[in-house]
Amino acid sequence: MGIKRLVWSGQVCIKKQNQFAFLYLNERGYTFLNMLLTFFIYSFIISTLTIVFHFLISHSQHPEDLRPFEWELFIIQLHREFKESSHITIQDKELTFTNNAGQHVSINHYKNLIRRQIADRGHEILLLKVKTMTFHQVDRGIQLSVISEAGKVYTYTFRTYKELVKA
Repeated sequence: MGIKRLVWSGQVCIKKQNQFAFLYLNERGYTFLNMLLTFFIYSFIISTLTIVFHFLISHSQHPEDLRPFEWELFIIQLHREFKESSHITIQDKELTFTNNAGQHVSINHYKNLIRRQIADRGHEILLLKVKTMTFHQVDRGIQLSVISEAGKVYTYTFRTYKELVKA
């Protein structure tokens, strides 16, 4: 049969392939079974990828190390405290100052955390998983050095133009 004769007569000749992709194909398109199979394969791949990504992200960081977001939040909080404070006193492992309300505030290392106390009372946790913490006075500021339980060193310098009192 030539193509011209098929076109003139209006007959349609479909050659069915015996490949896997065309196994469930009928004359009207994909069948419901083919759609379910495709949806199952897609769901399996997506769910497997989310589990793998979660595993990779959670194990990419040492469990005893500080989380970057916690460190940033800690720095922002201390920066706000220093801006609103006066009479800043630096000791090796403790920093004391007077806040806007006239309260004596101290930031110190206690066990494996850094805490904030007002008038030597209370126990507000600022940062966890800390091995050591030291404050040093530098030109026009205070340098904070923190070593996490994993041994990683974190440093930040707070710039201030207020009077620093060295104890």
